[in-house]
Amino acid sequence: MPKKMGVNSKAEEARGRKAAAEAEKKEKEAKEKEDSFWKDAEGAKSRAAKKKEEEASRRAEALLKKAEAKKLVEQEEKELEKYGKHVDKKQGRVSIPTPKVTAAELALRKEEEQTKLQADAETAKRRDRRMADAEEYERLITVENTNRDDTAVDARSVDTALAQITLASDLPPDRHPERRLRAAFKVSVLCFSF
Repeated sequence: MPKKMGVNSKAEEARGRKAAAEAEKKEKEAKEKEDSFWKDAEGAKSRAAKKKEEEASRRAEALLKKAEAKKLVEQEEKELEKYGKHVDKKQGRVSIPTPKVTAAELALRKEEEQTKLQADAETAKRRDRRMADAEEYERLITVENTNRDDTAVDARSVDTALAQITLASDLPPDRHPERRLRAAFKVSVLCFSF
């Protein structure tokens, strides 16, 4: 037989307390809202008046800051004039007098610019023609073979192979048998590779 489904009294009490707390909270918020409305309407300043006052105070602060900044700029100008530098009043910048350029210096600069332009033109022509100087070409086509063993000997005849073997045998003997075996293998490969 199934259990009888009864009402959970503790759960019902908790739900009731929760509902009462929510109702009380809503009631309190509504009362606070109404009180603040009547307070603003009775003797307090309106929102527009408050906003105007805040705006006026902001403007006054901005004017004070501007006046202070202007005062600082004037002090700096006085100090710079003391040292003989010219101050542009409109821009507030200090212009440093530039030294005079002589005709010889102008000619030298012009010559340097022309040589630079000619060099740039030559490199552009080479790039367009895809031509290079002999040195540059040699540098470009020379490729080192990093996979090649430099210890290998290239011999075309028996005499040169024997001569190379005797040169290779002049090396100091290795102390490890594995290394001696590897060296012996290299020498034998050299002998029979021609």
